[in-house]
Amino acid sequence: MKRISLFLQEVIKIFAFFLLFFVWIRYFLHSFWTAFAISILCSIGLYAFLLFFSKRKQTRKGLKLKEKEDAANMFLSLIFSSNPMEFFLQLVKKKHPQAEKHQKYISICYSLEKAKTILWFDDSFDGLTQAKLVKIYNYVKKEKPTKIVVCCKEIADKNLFSFCLNFEEKIIILDQFEMYEKLFKAYDYFPKTYQKEKRLVFKDLVAYSFNKKRTKSYLFSAFILVFSGLFVRATLYYCIISSILVLFAFISALNPYFNKTNEIL
Repeated sequence: MKRISLFLQEVIKIFAFFLLFFVWIRYFLHSFWTAFAISILCSIGLYAFLLFFSKRKQTRKGLKLKEKEDAANMFLSLIFSSNPMEFFLQLVKKKHPQAEKHQKYISICYSLEKAKTILWFDDSFDGLTQAKLVKIYNYVKKEKPTKIVVCCKEIADKNLFSFCLNFEEKIIILDQFEMYEKLFKAYDYFPKTYQKEKRLVFKDLVAYSFNKKRTKSYLFSAFILVFSGLFVRATLYYCIISSILVLFAFISALNPYFNKTNEIL
């Protein structure tokens, strides 16, 4: 599914490039097929150029001081909670309704593939060690998971990451700050004790307008304007509007700031 999604994302890029080139080249050239051919060549050339020079760099955004404070406080609230796994169950169910709660962990079975993820919350102040990780593994191995996500306060053993490579299962360890960033923020779900009433601001309006779900609408609108140019030669106004719509589609589809993704669960 991820490969299909990535493939479609690249197709959308090329199609958007084509629309952007075609609407302007068609404006200056009378021949439809000449404009069509040049647009294809230009879009493929630009895509290849960007593919060559833009290696995907997954830069990890550091948390702000206030967010670190919130992360630490939220971890404490979960430790003192009478049923922290219920919170994690509701969090996971926002994207995985089939998730199940157990006494000490959450299990997620993926229907389209033979895969299972286990989410474990270590409610101690000691930090995660190799010995503790082995105990967790022995406890959940009966589930035959393909991925184990362990949330803890901190990593107490520097060699823990290399130790995880000894397991066949993929093991991901999140400390209290990564848990805040990659789970709470990614799912937009926080411990109830620290939820604040959020007012709609301009940033929220922009984030809504450029959400990934809007990509198809922008591209479809741009396509309609370009398609109309097959029968009536487009004016400068339509060229500008089409270009803006394609630009909005790019921002909606490719800008990670407006499309927070989660690859942990």
